[in-house]
Amino acid sequence: MLETLVTALEPWSTLYGDSTVLSVGLTFAHLAALMIGGGLAIGADRVVLRAGVVTDPAARRALADTVGDVHRPVVMALLISLVSGLLQLTADLEALAANRIMWLKIGLLVALAVNGLLMLRDENALRANPAGTNGLVAALRTRAMISLVLWLAIVLAGVGLMQG
Repeated sequence: MLETLVTALEPWSTLYGDSTVLSVGLTFAHLAALMIGGGLAIGADRVVLRAGVVTDPAARRALADTVGDVHRPVVMALLISLVSGLLQLTADLEALAANRIMWLKIGLLVALAVNGLLMLRDENALRANPAGTNGLVAALRTRAMISLVLWLAIVLAGVGLMQG
């Protein structure tokens, strides 16, 4: 099956390999999207972690709103990163399909997306019931810490991919 895919993608692989502009453009899109999305997400994670234990309902709602404001641009950045990464993967599918670091990076991106969905769920619950238990704020803090670790792990995996 891999051979069939490699053969089908040969025109794309050749175009990508022969075009410095295309290669540089996709690499830039991939890295810039990760940088922007990660920067926004890490900034929002920092807000959550610095807030500490928030008991005032108005402050809880404000925290959820502040963090929630970054979700759309972060998701857009992740989509750009996903598309550019897939295009890079398909340009060298034969080599990358067997690369464990590449699969680790994809797994980390999936974990980041799941964590983001869970964080969004917690934010929405906090917005809906700002006077609720401290468990929602604690969950949001845990998700922020996980997010920080995952963003950094994704960068590490990307560096590992560049090294071979």
